Amino acid sequence: MLTGRTLSSGWILVEQLHKSADGTGGNFGVGYRATRGSETAFVKAVDFVEAMGKPDPMAELHKLTSDAKFEQDVLAYCTQHGMSRVMRYLGHEYLQLDSTDLMSQVSCLIMEVGDEDLRSLMSRHGGNSCVWTLKVMSDVSLALTQLHKGGIAHQDIKPSNVISVGGKNVADDKILKVGDLGRVTSKNHKGPFDSSEWPGDLSYCPPERWYHHVPTDWNDRREAADAYMLGSLLIFLSTGTTLQSLVAPLIPQQYLPNNWGGSYDQDLLPVLFDAHARVLEDRLRPMLMSDLEAEVLKIASELTHPDPHLRGDARARRQIGRPVGLDRIHQRLRLLSMRAAANERGRSMR
Repeated sequence: MLTGRTLSSGWILVEQLHKSADGTGGNFGVGYRATRGSETAFVKAVDFVEAMGKPDPMAELHKLTSDAKFEQDVLAYCTQHGMSRVMRYLGHEYLQLDSTDLMSQVSCLIMEVGDEDLRSLMSRHGGNSCVWTLKVMSDVSLALTQLHKGGIAHQDIKPSNVISVGGKNVADDKILKVGDLGRVTSKNHKGPFDSSEWPGDLSYCPPERWYHHVPTDWNDRREAADAYMLGSLLIFLSTGTTLQSLVAPLIPQQYLPNNWGGSYDQDLLPVLFDAHARVLEDRLRPMLMSDLEAEVLKIASELTHPDPHLRGDARARRQIGRPVGLDRIHQRLRLLSMRAAANERGRSMR
C-alpha cells in the first residue's frame, strides 16, 4: 500500500484504485490517484519484490521490467506523436521504499487521469442516445486511427478502457479517450504479447479467435481485430449488451466453437455472417435515427464482418496493401455524429 507516499516529482499518491470487473490491462501493477497542487494524475505502480518469491525469480523479474518498460515506451510514443485521443503520458520515476534495500524500488508510470470509464458513465447517466453514441464512436475511432498510423494495435477495446475526460455535460462536452495500453502490439517494435493468440479480454475478442484462427497478415490479425471491437462498442452503446453475447445464441449448435471441427472457412463464415446481420437488424437498427440508419448499419456491418480479411472500410480494403481503413471509418462516423447533433438541435427548436 503506497497511499500517502510522495514521488520526487511532487505527486502524492492519495488513493488506491481497484480494477473494474472487466479490467484486463497488462495484469501487473497497482493503480493510484495522485495529486500535485491542483493537478490530478493516474499512477501505475509496479513492485518488483514479489518476483523474488517466484520459482524462477530472475525470469519473473525480467518479464515484469520488460513489460513495464514496453508500456512506458508506447505511452510516451503516443504522447510525443500527438495522439490526442489516447490518455497522455506524464512521466516515469522510481519510488524508494527503503533506502537500505535496493529491491524496495517501485516503478511509477504517471499518466493522465480521466473522470470515469464508459461502463460507469452509462450506468450513472444512461446511454442509448444515437447522438451520444455517434460522438463516442467518433472519438474512439479517432483514437484507433492515431494508434494504427503509429503502427500500434490496441487489442483490448472495451467499455472499461474508454475514458471520459473533461466537460460537465455527458453528451456534449466530454471527450472520450482510449486508455490502458497494457495489451498493445506494435508493428515496429517487439512487445510482450507479439506471440499471443489473443492478448486482450476474451469476452470482447473477434469471432476468428473463438475458433483459434489467427491470420498471418498484420492488418488482418491486429488492425481488423481492433475494428471488430470498435463495432462491438457500437452495439454496446446502443443496446447496453456486448455484440459477442448477442451473436452466440444465434449460432446453431453444430457451428459453436466447442462443437465445430472444421476450418474457419466458407462452410462456417456464412453462418457467422447471418448471426451478426440478425443482431444488427433486430437490435441496432431500432436504436438509430431513421435518416442515418442505413449509413450507420453499413459501417457496423463493415466493422463486424466475421471474415478478418474483409473487415473494415470496404473501399480501403480494395486498395494496394488492403488497409483496414479506420481513418475512413472515423471520417464517416464524424460526419454522422455532426448530422445527428444537428438533427437533435433542429428537433429541440421546433
